[in-house]
Order: sequence, then C-alpha cells, then structure tokens
Amino acid sequence: MHIRPFHNTEEECTGLIELRKILEPERVLTIALLREQYAELENWGNIVGRFIGEVDGQIVASGSHWHSAKSPARTANFALQVRPDHQNGPLPAQMQDYLLSALRPYQPPAFASEPHEGEVYRVQLLERAGFEPIMRFPRSQVDVTTFDNAAYAHLPDHLRTQHIDIVTLTDIMQSDPAWRKNVWRMFTRIEQDVPAPDPAATTSFEQYSQYYDEPLFRPDSWAIAVDTQQVGAERYVGMCVVNLMPTRPDTLFAGITGVIPSYRRRKIATALKVKSIQYAQKTGHRYIYTNNEENNPMLDLNLALGFQPLPAWVYYKKQL
Repeated sequence: MHIRPFHNTEEECTGLIELRKILEPERVLTIALLREQYAELENWGNIVGRFIGEVDGQIVASGSHWHSAKSPARTANFALQVRPDHQNGPLPAQMQDYLLSALRPYQPPAFASEPHEGEVYRVQLLERAGFEPIMRFPRSQVDVTTFDNAAYAHLPDHLRTQHIDIVTLTDIMQSDPAWRKNVWRMFTRIEQDVPAPDPAATTSFEQYSQYYDEPLFRPDSWAIAVDTQQVGAERYVGMCVVNLMPTRPDTLFAGITGVIPSYRRRKIATALKVKSIQYAQKTGHRYIYTNNEENNPMLDLNLALGFQPLPAWVYYKKQL
C-alpha cells in the first residue's frame, strides 16, 4: 500500500467519492460538495491535512487531521475511512500511524478521534493504541412523515399562558433591527451548557455571524422562543435550528436545541422541537437527524418525540 497526501484534483476527488459510496451509500456526494466540505473546515481557522491510501493505484482509504492553534485545548483530531475489504488487514493501522506522525510536529497535547460504534475496526485500533473513550454521543433520527402533530397541538396555548411564543427567525428579522446580536447573545447563554469533550471558548459574534452569511442559511428553519413580556435580547429564551444536509437531500440536521436556564422545565424545548419537525414536513423533508451527548436531557426528549437510535459517535482521546 502507498500512503501519500491527497491532491484536490477531479481524479482524486472522484476516487474519494467512490470510496464514500461504499461506506455511506445513503449519502449523495459530488466533487463540488466534497470541496465545499474541505473549505468549510479550513474557513474555521483549522490547520488541515488530508491523505489517501492506494493499493494497485486505487484509493482504498482516506484520512484527515485538523486542529486549531487558537482552541484552548489544542487537541489534534483525525478521521479515517477504509474500504471494508481492507478493514481487517494492516492498512488501517498503517494509515493511523501515518496520520499521527503527520500531527506530531505541531506538538499537540492530545490526539482525538470520533468513530461511531459500528466502525468496529476503528474502535479496536484506537483502544490498542492507548486511546480512551471520553464521551459518547448517540445518534438518532425521526421520520417526520409519521409524526403525530395532534399530540402536541395544545403546546402553543399552554406556553402563551406563560407569555411564551414560538416563532421563526424570519419573524424576528422583520421585527428586531438588532436581531443578529440579540440571537447571538441568547446562543452564548445556551452553549455554556452544551456537553463537549474539551473546554471551548465562547463563540464570538464575528464567528457566529458567519452562519447568517452561509448559502445554506434558512431563517425559517430557526425556531425561537420569545418571552413577550421582555425587551431586547432578554426576549429570546430558547432556540432549535435545523440545517440542510446537501449530502442527504431528504434530511435535515438538528444542530443546537436549548433553553436558557431560568426558562427550563416548561415544555419550551418540546415546542421548539415540534416547530422544527413541522418545518421539515412543510418543506418536504422526510427525516431529521441529530446526535446528543448520552447524559444530555435533550436525548431523552428526542427519543420521546419518536427519534430512533443509531450507532453512537464515541469520542476517543489520548493525552501525550
């Protein structure tokens, strides 16, 4: 096997797409989408490296690493994909050793990787190399075509008795000239409680504003909880955002869902989730896909709403 840096040519992109089709047949991937994924990782200020493994001139494995020198943890992350007929041979270990060797000159304090539980060869490889599981993130998805809206029809009236309305970001953009900063302020209060393997700096307004300028930004897909008795940024008390998944056109990805601490346990998160499901139904999407840290109450809410479990992501880490 020959391991070497990946070159972003049409020929090599096509080879990677063929590999991905074998490993993730449910996803639609084009050269343009592949390059967009690469650019997105780099646009967030990461140092990125990409490699391929070839046998007889054919791409049978791919690997990548990324880290940010600006991150408080400075952990170096890597990912690895190997064609099934090579997963039980020496190739995965060779690729992993190559990736880790490429990262060592950056002198990170730790290595990390996040396979899902179905990638048995990767889990075994990491554990043999001394990596330990730090956090587990069960994945799940719901078929919105089978969701029973009637069971939650009472929620809007119930919340209005508490002066809470569930609206979209489109509504807020039309009524609040300072919506960009006010929504960001709410987000920073919510993100503090999102479980993560490493400590993270608070998202800056400049960083967060990039979401608003992305081509996939859809303000109607942002459900926002508003306290009608408050003013300014204090009006916004919860959010649920679902995003387009270009590689899965029939699916939306549920990113952050959260409510600021003083408004929790009032069915606001449930109403936000239902609003997002109704958005998916309206736009013709079939699924909403997400993942949550296993002790996060949001996982229990998703399962109660009918999300079906999928193999979990497991975050493995090795201190150096």
